[in-house]
Amino acid sequence: MTDTPFDPRQVLDLVADLLPVLLPDAELDPAGPIVKLRWSRGGLVSSAEVGLTELVDRCRQQPNHLWPRTVDDWLRAVVAEIGTATDEHLYGAVADRQRVTLRPQGWTASYDSVLAGLSVPFGRYFEIVFGIQSGPDWHRLSQARRVMHGLHLPGSPSGLELTLNGLTGLTLQEVAGTPYQRFTRPGDQTVGMALVDHDKLLPGGGKGRGSVLALPSTDQLVVCPVDRKQDMQARVDEFARWVAKAHADATDPCSPGVYWLVGELLAELPVDLDVTPSVTLPKALRSPFWRRRRN
Repeated sequence: MTDTPFDPRQVLDLVADLLPVLLPDAELDPAGPIVKLRWSRGGLVSSAEVGLTELVDRCRQQPNHLWPRTVDDWLRAVVAEIGTATDEHLYGAVADRQRVTLRPQGWTASYDSVLAGLSVPFGRYFEIVFGIQSGPDWHRLSQARRVMHGLHLPGSPSGLELTLNGLTGLTLQEVAGTPYQRFTRPGDQTVGMALVDHDKLLPGGGKGRGSVLALPSTDQLVVCPVDRKQDMQARVDEFARWVAKAHADATDPCSPGVYWLVGELLAELPVDLDVTPSVTLPKALRSPFWRRRRN
């Protein structure tokens, strides 16, 4: 006995059945396959074409008895996206309010949403997540809503460029009572993106033996200096404890990890706050340079 081959037309038939109920002003184009959306904002009528490839692929990975629920959930999520897209236009030009934020790797996958979010990996430990700023709120941007806003079209501003341009005014500030410095703008979820632009914002950050840094929240990037005349084990252990508390207290936490930036390499240092020493340092940070020079 062989399994029945997957036929995407069966999924499209389910879309055609549910579309008049959930999205009565929409039209299915099986050739795309796409759904053509139409909705109104006051006297302005808008439209967009949202691809169904994501939905078809989701069904491909499921037994067919789950497809009706999957299609229903997906279409209801699109209805919700239309509402969000409508609200976002109340705050002015959407394209100009695109922003990106840095999150730990896997953050998007764990986000409870039927629709795929727009994100790209940044190294081994982080991902860049796209969103739109609307007043005090930041809405994660889905692939579907990106199309609704026309942000996929050639010539549309880049959320990444807009964000990095907005960080050019950041300056390192002292963290009171510590040897650390940080980039911070309280409540601004884009500040952690300073790590992406570290060549410009931290031009010496990776030179020599590099820098130890952390992103306990999305609105701050904290740098712990590497000082050859200090006990780096004690310093970094204390830094790890500071980071853990800042992460626990953060309104919008990012990562509790401690990272070493040297050259173009970003490595996560193992941390266990229940043991001594708490941080496992690489040899380059355990062996003070000045001692080697004296011997």
